[in-house]
Amino acid sequence: MIRLPHNGARLALAALILIVVGGCAGLDPARIPPIDTADTQPIPGKIVWHDLLTEDPTAARRFYAGLFGWTFRDVGLGRGQSYKVIEHDGRIIGGLVDARRIGGDVNVSRWIPVLSVADMAAAVAAVRAAGGTVYQAPLDIPQRGLVAVVADPQGAVLTLLEPRGGDPADRPAEPGDWLWNEIWSSDPDATLAFYKSLVPDYEVNRMGDAYSNYRYLSAGGVPRVGVMLKPVDRIPDTWVAYVKVSDPAATAAAAERLGGEVLLPPRKNPRGGEVAILNDPTGAGFLVQRWEPVPEHQAAR
Repeated sequence: MIRLPHNGARLALAALILIVVGGCAGLDPARIPPIDTADTQPIPGKIVWHDLLTEDPTAARRFYAGLFGWTFRDVGLGRGQSYKVIEHDGRIIGGLVDARRIGGDVNVSRWIPVLSVADMAAAVAAVRAAGGTVYQAPLDIPQRGLVAVVADPQGAVLTLLEPRGGDPADRPAEPGDWLWNEIWSSDPDATLAFYKSLVPDYEVNRMGDAYSNYRYLSAGGVPRVGVMLKPVDRIPDTWVAYVKVSDPAATAAAAERLGGEVLLPPRKNPRGGEVAILNDPTGAGFLVQRWEPVPEHQAAR
């Protein structure tokens, strides 16, 4: 399955890099570009960004450019450090962080989501109260707002953002866009309870009949995050992200040609459409899906 780091100390260091080493002398966090908000309001509970930690930025750029047509724009931060903004069809959709300087024998390459919260102080207090970990206390990124890197009580890592302005508006996902986000959890009940404490607007919903084991968190009636029992015991609890594609089989074949790995070949997803699980060349895992939603599970983007 998806290869993920197991070394907590190394992962903590990787998490700190997600805020683009804003606390290091000589680096300028004011150069970090804003998330495209189009003058909207904050949307607490929405995943508004994805950062890729990668130990081979060149291979990652080549892979995602070939697979989805994404482009990458360097943002200089001073002292020779840069942050790469990922763009798709002229819109910024994420960032790429060079993780090579972490060193050691643990692969930290992975996608990490950014979750919008209404009140950073309350969110960080909720993490600590529930037994989660605060890797990076709230840091003010001038172009974005307050940012903190945390792990939930089961160890899944994410970035929290209290936006200075608004969040990206919901829009229909097109091929190459982010489609959905899930938490693969060792204890879904505990995970759901934690995120409800983190985002008070969340409501727990069950997909399908009363016997379905797939649940998701919605806010304002809009589905935001799925929660499911992790499919393999040996992987740590983790967030996973989906990219919309028109043809998962063709995408999986292209991923292999570009140096990636097909972990789960395309197959029907009971929640709609067809899905495949892939690794990029450095081991960062994600899913691709042809999306034909069942009526009660209309994901908003």
